[in-house]
Amino acid sequence: MFALINSSHSKATQSLIWLTDDKKDLVDLKSSDNISIGTDTTKLVLSALTDYDINIQLVQLPRAKMLMKSMDNLCMSNRVKTKQRLKDNIFSLPVNVFPSLRLYYLADNENIFTDNSLKALLNEQGELKSLAHIFNHYPNAILATTKGRSFGEVLDKQIQQVPSDNILQRAGDGRYQAMMHMLFKGRVDFIIDFPVEIKRELDAYGKPISLASLPMADTPDYVVGHIACSKSDLGEKVVQQVNSRLLALYQQAEFFYAHSRYLAEADLANFAQYYMDVFQSPIPNGVSEAVLAISNE
Repeated sequence: MFALINSSHSKATQSLIWLTDDKKDLVDLKSSDNISIGTDTTKLVLSALTDYDINIQLVQLPRAKMLMKSMDNLCMSNRVKTKQRLKDNIFSLPVNVFPSLRLYYLADNENIFTDNSLKALLNEQGELKSLAHIFNHYPNAILATTKGRSFGEVLDKQIQQVPSDNILQRAGDGRYQAMMHMLFKGRVDFIIDFPVEIKRELDAYGKPISLASLPMADTPDYVVGHIACSKSDLGEKVVQQVNSRLLALYQQAEFFYAHSRYLAEADLANFAQYYMDVFQSPIPNGVSEAVLAISNE
């Protein structure tokens, strides 16, 4: 299924297919509403790519990986840059930053952490030593993941070391939401996700759910998303235009707010520094003093 974005633009001369694995993007990327960090930052970039007929195509992540190798006019946003992906894709400058991934579980799950084992699983900083440690203690526990999703090289490697019997992989439409709901209903024991995404789904769920979470050792304080395009002349051209747009956006309060409006206060406290580190830019003029006060606490 395709959704046309820029077909009416008189200068549009080249077709560009924008891949997504989230069905909601077929509507949300054309909406003027604020949706999420990933969607809002992507829309700010897309608004500048007026030289193309941009069509959104819904694909599952494994197929997206294959298409990005075989076609020359594809792009996809919110991609984590890894050594493997760099072989087949051209990556833009950072398009967004998410506060660190955490391991989530139901606070009242009677099958895990019911004894003193939790302390043994954590390092001195209170971080989970590794995913493998959990499944050594709880061999029947289940971690739900999304097929084809990368959490960065450190966590990807840890997940590969978890026995396959302890992994439940979801694919198909709505899998991110479905995976969270499986956790909320106690059908799986763990998921890995961003605090902002968990908060958004909890707010929409309609029932009170008590979750607990753990930070994970040797993982960055934040995860950076990029736009990835086909490794082709067209892909290189698009990425150059994307980068020009991003360098301008880094200076705009609108881009800062496309992140900060979704962050919990605990995450907002460090966000200003993350912003400057990732985007190599000062905080834009016009950002609210109230927001900066929280960020500088």
